[in-house]
Amino acid sequence: MAKFRAPGRVNIIGEHTDYNDGFVLPFAIDRYVEAEIEIDSQFVFSSQMMDETIVLRKYEQLGKWTDYLMGVIHAIDQKGCDVPPVRISVTSTLPTGAGLSSSAALETAVAYGLSKIMNLELEKKELVEIAVKAEREFVGVKCGVMDQFTCVFARRNHAIFLDTSDLSYEYVPLNIEDFEFALIDSNTKHELSSSEYNKRRKECEEVLKILKKKSFKEVSYEDLRCLERTLRKRAKHVLDENNRVSVAVKALKNSDISLLGNLLYESHMSLRDLYEVSCEETDFIVDFLKRSGNVVGARMIGGGFGGSVLILTRRGYIEDVFEKLAKDYFKAFEKKPNLIKIKSSDGVNMCGA
Repeated sequence: MAKFRAPGRVNIIGEHTDYNDGFVLPFAIDRYVEAEIEIDSQFVFSSQMMDETIVLRKYEQLGKWTDYLMGVIHAIDQKGCDVPPVRISVTSTLPTGAGLSSSAALETAVAYGLSKIMNLELEKKELVEIAVKAEREFVGVKCGVMDQFTCVFARRNHAIFLDTSDLSYEYVPLNIEDFEFALIDSNTKHELSSSEYNKRRKECEEVLKILKKKSFKEVSYEDLRCLERTLRKRAKHVLDENNRVSVAVKALKNSDISLLGNLLYESHMSLRDLYEVSCEETDFIVDFLKRSGNVVGARMIGGGFGGSVLILTRRGYIEDVFEKLAKDYFKAFEKKPNLIKIKSSDGVNMCGA
């Protein structure tokens, strides 16, 4: 029996651009999904988080967490590599529903693990391809490629400047010196999340169809004039956000923390006003942090309508800021946020290797 792990990820900037063939700037964090895998006489999947063990037939879809595992097996089989019955036990230090890509971490840990125990010698981009295919075609979520790519390719102390249109990438050192990233989980997940996510994707597809463009890289601000108001807002967010990613890369390379922080705040306002995927709780957190004076940047991350807020603050200040925020947040929403301190991490690997 061997154990494999893949990290969660945080995207510094570039939200809702990955499925629009745009730019993103993620890094992996030191929270992981671990998958213990061994050959067995049947498919047996167990999850410590879900507190259940399930025996399945091959390719059986249950509409549950097991679909991510069986989706990976199906995708590997489609490459001509017949996966034998296996027992997979899953544990995690990644909080669910916080927008940290636990599903991609699960997929890539299993894909990497199966590659190792079956001696398939799959390359990194093949692992990404398998994980994305599992989620899109077996689970049925039209995800982008950023999450799986980060889980596989991440390098400690670096972000990845990724062009999702062709998967070209560059490692960018996290030159933040006396500052640190952290997360505040709003402990909120609105039911709108999945339906509105799919709606935004369709709206962006409609923009390209109307403008007769293959990609947002071919779209100019001048083109937006012929769009109706809602589609214009969606398209403007994508164009602006791609520009922000490029500027953020330069800011990191130059250790320009002030500029990087301002870009985070700008990104949140765009997600709130143009892409309209924020919510009252995450807006409250970002507004509070902006007024605090010690947080140089903050924005919602993930699909939206809840989840977490990424913050960039001077090292050593976060606990005091969070303590004050938690009190006001509880008064407003009668729930407690969670502070998640993070460090950067390498990508998928074998535990103990």
